[in-house]
This record gives sequence, structure tokens and C-alpha cells, in this order.
Amino acid sequence: AAELWLEWNELPANLDLEAKLSRLTRWVLAADRDGLRYGLRLPRLELAPDAGEPHRLNCLRALALYGL
Repeated sequence: AAELWLEWNELPANLDLEAKLSRLTRWVLAADRDGLRYGLRLPRLELAPDAGEPHRLNCLRALALYGL
């Protein structure tokens, strides 16, 4: 199965922090809903591709805590 990477660096540079986090959150929820294996790349953090509720929660936690 193909793996999907959700990457901070692929977002438009003109988006502010909140917009980037919001878009990545939407992508996480959509990938999870579609049953895809996906990874998340943020500056200084990478979560390897996986699927399922624990992975979704880890990704959402990382996005919620980013920048704190």
C-alpha cells in the first residue's frame, strides 16, 4: 500500500501558523477517515506512516502542541 506524507514544508509559505496547523489537521482527519497510511512531517518532528486511532491521536496531539 502507498504511504501518504503530510508535510509542513509543502504548505504555501504565505499561510500563518494557525492556517498551516488547521490545514494539516484537516489532512490528518481526511486520511484517517479514508483508511490511509500516512505520516506527518513538522519542523523538528516526524511521525512515521501508520494508520488507526492511536496514530491519528498522536498526529493530532503533535499538531495541538506544536509551537508551545
